Amino acid sequence: MKLCTNSKMEGQKTMTDKERDGAVRLTVAGGYGRSIDVAKGQYVGIRDIEGGQCGDFWAIDADDFDHFFSPSHTWVHLGRIQPRVGDELVTNRRAPILTIIADDVGWHDMLVPACDQQRYERYYGATGHRNCHDNFLEAMSKRDWGNRPVPQPFNLFMNTYVEPDGTMLIRDPISKTGDMILMIAEKSLIVVVSACPMDLNPVGGQGITDLEILVGDTKEATLKPMKKRADS
Repeated sequence: MKLCTNSKMEGQKTMTDKERDGAVRLTVAGGYGRSIDVAKGQYVGIRDIEGGQCGDFWAIDADDFDHFFSPSHTWVHLGRIQPRVGDELVTNRRAPILTIIADDVGWHDMLVPACDQQRYERYYGATGHRNCHDNFLEAMSKRDWGNRPVPQPFNLFMNTYVEPDGTMLIRDPISKTGDMILMIAEKSLIVVVSACPMDLNPVGGQGITDLEILVGDTKEATLKPMKKRADS
């Protein structure tokens, strides 16, 4: 399945979005991106609904768009390229922005930039393919992002491995149905998630599927199973 551009809008609320008890669940359609506000102290989780789906994740300071989560600064802060539960993620100004509270997978990527149109065209000969770079811009289109460049994402559930000789390998994701990562916001944020449309190498596993963003005031509310609404 090649995910070419169509008219689906990021801001459109879908039948699978749910709100209850101070918690919000937002479905990110496979191949697309969405944004959500997260207040300081709130929990934010990303769930792989069906398993095997990579998600590009960005966290932007809600009060200063030039201040955002930085994977490269976080490598230096942590002294490794794989974050763990309890780790503090930092910004391009080395300030705390998120802390990992729980992680079902424990293996993500902080090396690879967002896929973009040039990557699909140059390496795969694919034109008009959806991509995480443009998904970010679509998700931020109503938030006055302007002409700022797209920051490097935190590639959740992406399975990259660096060999001793420096060779980087990309393998199928190892996340299973319902696996998630849960973080707490250290400042008020705009979170953007792209359910990566890469279906031309192992990043996409066995197909492009949906992700879910969960935001709540407490860990319990964020993770609480929610009944379907009457209209869903």
